[in-house]
Amino acid sequence: MKFNIRKIIFNRKSVIKWLLLAVLLSIPTGYFVYQSGWLRVEQTQLLTPPEEIKGKLVTLRALKEEYFLDYHNMFSSDVRKGLEFPETITLSYTIRYLKIEMEKCREGKQLMYIIFDNKDNKLVASIEIREKNPDDPGQFGFWINENYRGGGRIQEATKLIIDTYFKLHPDRDVFNVHVRLWNKRSYNALKKAGFKEVGYFYEDGTPTRHVLEHYRD
Repeated sequence: MKFNIRKIIFNRKSVIKWLLLAVLLSIPTGYFVYQSGWLRVEQTQLLTPPEEIKGKLVTLRALKEEYFLDYHNMFSSDVRKGLEFPETITLSYTIRYLKIEMEKCREGKQLMYIIFDNKDNKLVASIEIREKNPDDPGQFGFWINENYRGGGRIQEATKLIIDTYFKLHPDRDVFNVHVRLWNKRSYNALKKAGFKEVGYFYEDGTPTRHVLEHYRD
């Protein structure tokens, strides 16, 4: 059997040319796929809540028992008034409350973080997004000690937890928050953070809370 060497070489060159052409054509296609986000799913989704989320002004950390005393000290009467907590509470009350909150986190019923100021590394606030519950219609909540209000801390913390929440739940596009009509400070903070008012929550036929929603960007 005789082989045509020239023909074999020509066929190999043709195959190489076609392979090179395929590679060149795949580069812009790959770039388009990357830009469209198809290949970045792993960067936009989370399987479990991170223990810590670092921002420029604040750092969000998962609730731990070692934070209980500092939480109690920052959970002032002014803060409690806005949340409709008792006017006077004891450390044991705070500990019982926080243990219940930790259990909710373990059961996946809420995403909760303690907020630390980056300048002095002090615990200054708390923030959470709860799962929908007919007995607790509002999902979002936060507080910040009066000595740390202003300066954009809550705005940044809100952005950080919202970003985390939607990465943990790619199938969700919205969550809500309820705020008492008299609580103008919280209402204004929520509007500034991007929440949109959708109506009122009624009790005994009377509107008692604003209902706002935040949507996925």
